[in-house]
This record gives sequence, C-alpha cells and structure tokens, in this order.
Amino acid sequence: MRFAPRKALAAATSAGLGLTLAVATGLAGCGGEPGLVKVTGKITYKGQPVAKGNVYFTPEKGGRAAESPLDSSGSYRLGTFDTGDGAYVGPYQVSVVSRGEDKAKPTGKKAKAVMEEDLQGTGDPLIPKKYFSPETSQLKADVPEGGGNFDFELTD
Repeated sequence: MRFAPRKALAAATSAGLGLTLAVATGLAGCGGEPGLVKVTGKITYKGQPVAKGNVYFTPEKGGRAAESPLDSSGSYRLGTFDTGDGAYVGPYQVSVVSRGEDKAKPTGKKAKAVMEEDLQGTGDPLIPKKYFSPETSQLKADVPEGGGNFDFELTD
C-alpha cells in the first residue's frame, strides 16, 4: 500500500503531461488559420492617405469579415481572427470608417447623463459617410487564391 500513492502520482503526472502536450500542439496550429491569404492595400481620399480609421471587408456570401486599422500612410493589412492574419478567398463588399476626435463630454446638467463610452465614435466624419457602410460604399474586392493588394481612392 505504501507505493500506491506514487503510482497514482506518476499516472496523474503522465496524464497531465499528455494533456499539456495536446493543448500546446493544438495551439501551435493557431498561428495561421487554414484558407486565409494575405490582403493589403491603401485608402486615399482626394489624393491624400486616410490616416485614421478602419477598413472592413464583408463577405458577399456570408461568413467571417476581415478588418484592419489604417496607418498614417493609409495602408492596411487585413485580419480575420488576429491582426494581419489575412482574409478568406472570395468576393467582398468593402467599407471604410474614418472619424475625427471624439466629441468632448458635455458640462453642466447634461454631463451626468453621458458616459465617456457613449462618446466613442462621435467625431466628425473625415470621409463621406457613404463609405461607412458596405451597402452604400460601392467598394468591392474579389480576393484571389494567392491574396492581393487592393487600393481604394475615395471620392465625394
């Protein structure tokens, strides 16, 4: 009976090690979701980079959308599950949202009724609002098997 706890401990340790290896192996595969391809591009408005905001690729046939923040040069690299991990192959409707600084919190009596979170995304549009929605932007992209680069010049 004296050795039984050691056998139980050894079995539990082996089982725990096996579970740890299984989880680690599973997580190792999460680095690149199968089927995602690299999609990059640049957004400009009136010839200037749209240096603030986000671009969204919404699949035309349903499925998971891809998105990316815009950098100071208007460039983006789409991500579906993680930043920059890519997008699935297929046709997309594209939208771009770019706003100025959020409006200031009101003072006086109105200040009590407004929370900071309520003011997020309240800045004035930096591009025409038609681009904020995939239904009205008229921007489209058909992502091919090898991925691609999609530049969009926004107009009034």
